[in-house]
Amino acid sequence: MGAGCLGTDVLGPQRQAAAAQLLYRTLSEERDAMRKAYVAPLREGIERLGRTVFGPTFQVEVDDKLCVVGRTISGVTVSLQQLSTGAKEQMGLLVRIAVASIVSRDGGVPLILDDALGSTDEARLAAMGAVLRVASQSMQTIILTCAPERYVNVGAEKMVEM
Repeated sequence: MGAGCLGTDVLGPQRQAAAAQLLYRTLSEERDAMRKAYVAPLREGIERLGRTVFGPTFQVEVDDKLCVVGRTISGVTVSLQQLSTGAKEQMGLLVRIAVASIVSRDGGVPLILDDALGSTDEARLAAMGAVLRVASQSMQTIILTCAPERYVNVGAEKMVEM
């Protein structure tokens, strides 16, 4: 290998390993910083939407991997694993709507739901319908369902039966 080439002979194995470690550390730090920059807007979006469903004291804990790990209502915090199937379903949909709302500012993506909210009780269906109605004003929302009565509170602009 010539003197102008960057190979093991020129850098040496220790310098090459040090350069690789520095690159890895730098990229990891930047990735972590970007994740942290998204935590607050995601948490705020979920909480804003979730207050319609769970009341004014609703809060969520979002970790640095952008996962919801806890929910607080009236000062009582429970982990996501402790929630009922319906509450988990509602939380999952709130996260999806919050993410879609964040990216809709930059051109966005449509929100597509396929028979969601099957484990949600009537009272929460009404509240989730209100959330979907508001979300649909700022993003395209497509709901596929065999149970259209679940979405009566959405106030769909157009319904297509197949």
